[in-house]
Amino acid sequence: MNSLNSPNSLNSPTILLETAVAAAQAGAAHAVRERARNKDANLVCAHDVKLKLDVECQRVVSDVVLARFPGHSILGEEDENRADETSAATYEWVVDPIDGTVNFFHGNPYWCCSVAVRREGEVLAGCVAAPDMGLLFQASADTPALCNSEPIRVSEINRPDFALFHTGADKSDHSQDTPFRFFTAIGNIAQRPRVFGAAALDICMVARGSADGYFEPGIFIWDIAAGDLILRRAGGVSEVLKEHGGNRMAYLATNGLIHTPFREILGAFHI
Repeated sequence: MNSLNSPNSLNSPTILLETAVAAAQAGAAHAVRERARNKDANLVCAHDVKLKLDVECQRVVSDVVLARFPGHSILGEEDENRADETSAATYEWVVDPIDGTVNFFHGNPYWCCSVAVRREGEVLAGCVAAPDMGLLFQASADTPALCNSEPIRVSEINRPDFALFHTGADKSDHSQDTPFRFFTAIGNIAQRPRVFGAAALDICMVARGSADGYFEPGIFIWDIAAGDLILRRAGGVSEVLKEHGGNRMAYLATNGLIHTPFREILGAFHI
């Protein structure tokens, strides 16, 4: 009988990756085909937007996965009745159908479809498809990180003041917190901080050496699952600084060489 890690096993990371790639490409392709409906929203509020295409793209991704693995489960951003913890199913697919929805809503090309699969909490394969950027990232537990079929590697920047650091818009709901306090702290030691608005793609930029670090004080597992595996297979380092519950966490990813100084400055905050 084939083992989990055998390339010929139905559930090997290599075979799972083929499905992750197919599913991410299918979800992204649906968004591209229907981009004229980018303003067709279920909800638009001050700091977020929920598109009908988000739901549709997750359904497309789920259909690809479940056609190949009908016994697997789906954990997606658009699930209405979402569990806080890992599913009881052995294999769980973690899906963000349109990461960077606000960007997509405004016609900004910085968005992607992120698909990962994990077994008992361990991510085995992941793909991030960013069609408007012409980028397809992928990795598995058995294969290197690739971008457009070429191997990628994190940067060799070893000084914080030379680092390009991606982060999120860390505005807080608490009136006593200074808006963008993490952005300011990062900017004080990095060469430049940047906010682009699509976490999975941000992490992949660190994986390919186009950025040197990424931090978000409150990010969800579907935003980072695929990108995190790609980063680590590209030689990067990641860390959950705090679990918030509800699949949400404070998350730091770097090339490894600048991890400690950024972790120390972010650790000064009560995240």
